[in-house]
Amino acid sequence: MGKIQILDENLIKKIAAGEVVERPASVVKELVENSIDAEASSIRVAIRAGGKHSIVVVDDGVGMGRDDISMCVHRHATSKMSSAADLFQIQTLGFRGEALASIGAVAHLAIESRRAESPEGTRLVIEGGIEREMHSVGRTQGTTIAVRNLFFNTPARRKFLRHIDTEARHVAQVLIHLAAGYPSLGFELEHQDREVFNYAPASRMDRAADLLGVSGEGLLALDYQAEGITVEGVLAIPEYCGKSKGKQYLVVRGRPIHSRVLADAVYRGFGGLLPEGNHPIFMIWLDVDPKKVDVNVHPTKREIRLADEGKVKEVIEDALRNSLRQPDTRSFVYDGGATPFEPTKIGESASTAISDRPSQPLSYGSVDSGKSDQLAFTLLAPSVPKGDSGHIDKDAIRADLGENPSIWQVHNQYIIVQVADGLLFIDQQAAHQRINYTKAMAQIEGLDGQSQQLLFPLKLEMGAADYEVFNEVRAEFQKLGFALRDFGTRTVLVEAVPSELDSWGEGEVFYQLLNEVRDGREAGRTWRDAMVIAFVRKTSVAKGERLSSEAMKRLIEDLQATDEPHISPTGKPVMAKIRLSDIDKLLKKL
Repeated sequence: MGKIQILDENLIKKIAAGEVVERPASVVKELVENSIDAEASSIRVAIRAGGKHSIVVVDDGVGMGRDDISMCVHRHATSKMSSAADLFQIQTLGFRGEALASIGAVAHLAIESRRAESPEGTRLVIEGGIEREMHSVGRTQGTTIAVRNLFFNTPARRKFLRHIDTEARHVAQVLIHLAAGYPSLGFELEHQDREVFNYAPASRMDRAADLLGVSGEGLLALDYQAEGITVEGVLAIPEYCGKSKGKQYLVVRGRPIHSRVLADAVYRGFGGLLPEGNHPIFMIWLDVDPKKVDVNVHPTKREIRLADEGKVKEVIEDALRNSLRQPDTRSFVYDGGATPFEPTKIGESASTAISDRPSQPLSYGSVDSGKSDQLAFTLLAPSVPKGDSGHIDKDAIRADLGENPSIWQVHNQYIIVQVADGLLFIDQQAAHQRINYTKAMAQIEGLDGQSQQLLFPLKLEMGAADYEVFNEVRAEFQKLGFALRDFGTRTVLVEAVPSELDSWGEGEVFYQLLNEVRDGREAGRTWRDAMVIAFVRKTSVAKGERLSSEAMKRLIEDLQATDEPHISPTGKPVMAKIRLSDIDKLLKKL
């Protein structure tokens, strides 16, 4: 008998469930999207233990009859598609039966539903993919779905779930984004029998005011059409823009999405009106041709692909400029010609954007005009011995440096050290980030960081999205030296900050850290790593900062003490070596 086998059907169902069911929040998302597709006007979600113990979703939608209930828990069963062509013009958020089979495979699932024309409802119970009971029940029109003991039969998945409060926050965030997409619907969330929020059906402006936390006079309406694209929404006027990205909502055809490209168009639309260090506060609804939207590029449907993404960006920019009365600055004249204006990435300064661009190899002319070979150096790549895949041995670095090396700083950016057979170039910022990363990780895993007491405690208020990020890394904040305590709803009081922070201002650094943590998570880092990298960026020496001889020596000594002195926490090379023989060739001393 060969090694390859066909898996058991029950095991296949459990594996498939992982594509849809990652945590309680993903279950809530699928079920609530189904309720929206079922034309519900009011949706109530009640969870216990962050959704790990139970999730109950109640809607007043059109409901299902007995035949539909029987079919909806089978894989690939749906009422939303009948042919392959439908896949490319999806008008709904999801498919009624797409997720139910996966949920039923890893939980105890009970479905009750009744259509208006039916005299009675139907109840179906599924446990671990197996039907346990199906019978008639008396109930009102609509659907109630209860999910209990999530991952009861896949304990490995269950142990990866986070703390109860963390899972509850993820559930809340899912519902908040759906509430942004569907203001005309009512959304209610309960956790442990306590109301978390209750958004009554409202106008777009009123729902935006609720979720953005900005009063009417601080909001500006968007209503713009061009190229078959409709942009409607609400944005805070520049004076109300905040220090974080936690109040930014993008909705495409009712689907809450994440898109750095489209969000960037909003920043460009603000032009020079956005105060430095601030971020737009907005809720934008886009309507485009459904045939030009691919919603199947991401398992959780949080990302989409647009056929005319460039055109959509332009329309968003025009919509904001029209509302803010901004001039069109998409291009400017350079050397006599029109050149596309390329803004920096969201939330970063121009100097950061320039310094982070990949450098090109420095190519030099032929060493000997009679030879055709070229000599080129690339200072981004560390010099390594033959056979080494990229690691620079720490002992080799110590041997190179010796006891009292000659050290210079050039362009207030690089440290040059004379070594036995050449020159060692060290990027001062990358080196300091490696040093501080090692120190911060040691603090988080063991000792708490040193703090400096604030003369007057600072109160910091956060939106729902920012507060979710903060709670994910609250422990890391405290380990790094922040003294924090809760002070009301989504508000913390900062009483002390890490001693490494030279500038704290009025809390701007706190919001900047949250932004960078969010960006780090989106780039695939863990919460802890994203927090530590964000922190070391704020506490490390900057490019362009002049260092004393003692500071340079201390930096080199501290760098040697780290585990990976050759590479920064973000993967950037810290040092490069030019051999004396290569310098001789460059200067034609052959």
